[in-house]
Amino acid sequence: MPIQPLHSEPSCSLPMGVWATALAPEALDVVVQRATPPESPASPKPTDAEQRVAALGAALGQALDQQELSLHYQPQIDLRSGAMYGVEALLRWHSAALGQVAPDEFIAVAEQTGHMAAIGEWVLRTACAQAAAWRRAGMSGLRIAVNISGRQLEQDDLAQRIQAILLETGADPAMLGVEVTEAMLVGDATRAARTLHALRAIGMEISLDDFGTGYSNLSVLRSLPIDVLKIDRSYVHDVTAAPAKVSVTRAVITMAHSLHMKVLAEGVETEGQLALLMANRCDAIQGYFFSRPVSAQDIEALWQEKRSLPSKYITAPPRQRTLLLVDDEENIVAALRRSLRRGGYRILTANSAAEGLQRLAECEVDVIVSDQRMPGMTGVEFLRRAKTLYPGTVRIVLSGYTELQSITDAINEGAIYKFLTKPWEDDLLRANIEEAFRQKEMADENCRLDLEVRKANEELAEVNQRLESALAEQRKQLKLIEARGSSALELLLSVPVPLIGIDDEGLVAFVNRDAELLLPECTALVGRDADEALPPALRPMLQWPDEVPATLILNGQPCRCISRTMTADGDTRGRLLLVIPNATAAEPH
Repeated sequence: MPIQPLHSEPSCSLPMGVWATALAPEALDVVVQRATPPESPASPKPTDAEQRVAALGAALGQALDQQELSLHYQPQIDLRSGAMYGVEALLRWHSAALGQVAPDEFIAVAEQTGHMAAIGEWVLRTACAQAAAWRRAGMSGLRIAVNISGRQLEQDDLAQRIQAILLETGADPAMLGVEVTEAMLVGDATRAARTLHALRAIGMEISLDDFGTGYSNLSVLRSLPIDVLKIDRSYVHDVTAAPAKVSVTRAVITMAHSLHMKVLAEGVETEGQLALLMANRCDAIQGYFFSRPVSAQDIEALWQEKRSLPSKYITAPPRQRTLLLVDDEENIVAALRRSLRRGGYRILTANSAAEGLQRLAECEVDVIVSDQRMPGMTGVEFLRRAKTLYPGTVRIVLSGYTELQSITDAINEGAIYKFLTKPWEDDLLRANIEEAFRQKEMADENCRLDLEVRKANEELAEVNQRLESALAEQRKQLKLIEARGSSALELLLSVPVPLIGIDDEGLVAFVNRDAELLLPECTALVGRDADEALPPALRPMLQWPDEVPATLILNGQPCRCISRTMTADGDTRGRLLLVIPNATAAEPH
C-alpha cells in the first residue's frame, strides 16, 4: 500500500546535543506540536498604545495655550550644612481631556511630535521668572536647576536665547542651572561642549543628570564644563547593599571629586541610603527622604522655616583653616593678626619656639609663619622640628634678617616652604599665606585620594580573585559538559539501530554508523537537504505521523521505519528516523 504522507511545518534549528536527549527514555513520549500560520487581518488597526500617543500629541499641541502645564520643585540638600541650597524644576501636565499625565509618558511624546522645543522654552521662562520672584523675596541663595532637552542643546543660539530670557525676566544667572543627560553627549560632543561653555560663561551652573545610565566617555566628560555630577537613583544603595554595588558608588564619587565636580545623589528615600552616601563623602542629595516635588509656594514655606536635615544627619563642618604665628615681638604678632584677620583663618600665636611647639601639640595647624631670630631656638630650627613632628604643615619664615646659608639649607631639605622678608606688604603676605593653605589642602586631598585608590585596588583585587575562582569553576563545568557530550555522541554513533536526525530546517543533522552501512550509496549526508539526500523510500517519513510504523524496502530488503518529532523546552526541534532492517510489519494505517 502506498504511503500517504502527512503535512508538517518546519520549526527551529536542532543542536547536536538534542539528539542525545531525544534517545533518552523520557524523551520517547512526545506530543506533536503543529503551528498554524496566523491569519492576516483584513485591514490593520492602530493599537491602544498608538492611539494613546496620538491623543497625547494632539493634546500637547494645545497644552501651552490652555495653561495646562506647571512646574513643581524638588529641594536639593547640602550634606555639610543639611540646608536646602537649590531645587530642580520638574514639569507637570494636567490635561483637561486626559487628566494627570505622567512626565515619563508625555515628555517622550513631546520629543517625538516636535513640541519639546516650545515646551522647553516655556519651562526656562517660567523658571527664570520664579527665580527673579524668589530673589525679590530674599531667597537669593536658592538656585533653580532646569532640564534641557536634546533638541534644545542642538540649537546653536541656545545661550543667546537663555540670556535674552534672563534679561527679560530680571533673573540672576547665578540662580539658574541647566541639567543635561549623558545621552545628549553621545552625538556631537564638540557642539555640546561649545554650548555648555557658553552657558557657563553667562554664570549658570552645569549639571550632568542621570550619570551611569548612558555611555559617557571619560575623556569627553573631562573636557566638558560640568559643575555637578548627579548620580542616578540606580546607584543609590542602602547600607545593607552588596559591597560590589557600594564600591561602584564610591568610585563614581571619588572620580567626580578628582575632576573637581560636586556630587548630588538622586532618589534618596531612606535613612540607610543617606548614611551610605554621607560615609562616601557625597556632597548633596535630592529625593523623597527630604521632600517630594512641591509647588513654589511650598518651597517658600520650607525656606522661611529654614527646614533642614535633622542635626544627627549633618556632616561635621570642615575644620577651619588654622594659622600659627610665632614671633618674640608681641607688636609684630599683633600687626600680623590685624593684616590676616580678613582671611577667615583661625589664628594661633606664640612668642617663642617652645611656645610654638606647645601650640602645635594642642591644636591641628595647617600653616606656620615664624620669625627667624628668636631667643632659645631660631626659626629655622623650630621649623625643622615642626617638620619632623608634623610633616603635613606648610612652613614659612618671615624675618628681617637674611641668614642666607641656613635659610637655603632649610629650603633645600624641605623644612621651609617660603622665605618672606620684613617689613611686609599686606597684599603680598596674604597672597602667599592663601597659596600655602591651598598647597596644604591639595596635599590633604592627595592623601585622601591615595587612601581611596589603595582601598579601591584592594577591593578590585578581591573582585578579580572571585572572578578567577568563578572562571575556574566554569572551565571545570565546561570540560565536564564536553566529556559528557563526547560520550553521548559516541553512544549515538554506536547504537545498533540506524538513526537519522533531521533538523527543523529539513537538513540532515546526524547519521550514525549503522545508518551509513544501511545507505552506502548516500555519501556525505550530514548538512544536505533531506528531501534530496535520502533515498526516495525514506522521504515520505519526513512528514509521517509520530509513532506510526511504516514498512519500506531499502536496498532490496524490508525495513520498519518510525518517525518521531523531537522537542526541547516545549519547542519542536526536528525529527528522528529509526530504521529497523530485515523486519516485517503490518500494513501502515
